[in-house]
Amino acid sequence: MSYCKNCGKKVPLFKKCDCTVTEKTANNGLKRGFALIVFLVFFIIGLILGLNLAGFGTKGTVKKYVKAASNKKGGKEFYSLTMPDEAIKALKDMDKYDDKVDAYNDMIKDMIKDMEKKETVPKFDKILREKKLKNVDLRNAEDYLEKIAEKYGAESPEIKVSRGTEVRFRTKKKDEYGDYKHEKITVCVVNVKGEGRKIIPMGADALG
Repeated sequence: MSYCKNCGKKVPLFKKCDCTVTEKTANNGLKRGFALIVFLVFFIIGLILGLNLAGFGTKGTVKKYVKAASNKKGGKEFYSLTMPDEAIKALKDMDKYDDKVDAYNDMIKDMIKDMEKKETVPKFDKILREKKLKNVDLRNAEDYLEKIAEKYGAESPEIKVSRGTEVRFRTKKKDEYGDYKHEKITVCVVNVKGEGRKIIPMGADALG
C-alpha cells in the first residue's frame, strides 16, 4: 500500500486515488498553511537574533559610542558607555552627575554650532579589525575602570571584566568643503560583570 500525496488516503500499488478535487484543494491548502507558519516562526527568530546582535554586540556598542560622542543630547549615553556604574553612582550621590552630563551636552552643542555649513559630525563607518583581549589585558582593563571609579568618589570599587575585544574602526564626516574625511580609532570593548559592555577609549597596549 502507498499513500496519496494529495489527500493522504491509502492507495493500492499502481492504482490512482479516487479523491475529489475538493479533498485535493483542502489538503494542499493545509500544506501551504503549515509551510507559511514554519517560515514565519523562523523569520521572527532570525529577526530577534539580528536585532540583538545589532543592538548589543560589539559593533552595536561602538556605533552607540560614536553617536553619543557627537550628539548634543548624548551625555548620559556617553558616560554610561565609558564610565563604570560605581563612578556614576558616586557622582549621583554627590549631586554632580546631572551637571557633568549637562556640561558634556553643552560642549557638543558648541562644537556643532562652530561647524562650517557643509561640515558634519563624525558617524560610524565600518569595523576594520577585532582582536580578542588577553587575560593580562582584561586585568589591566579592570584596573583602569577601578581608577576611574575612585577618581569620581567610589570607595574600594571591585570591577570584574570577563571578556573583551580590541576594536579598530573608522568614522566618516564631511569637512567644510563637503568632502568626506575618514578617521581610524582604536578602543577596547569589555564586558563588565553586572553592568554589560563598556568602552575604554584606547588600545590594549595603552592599558598596561
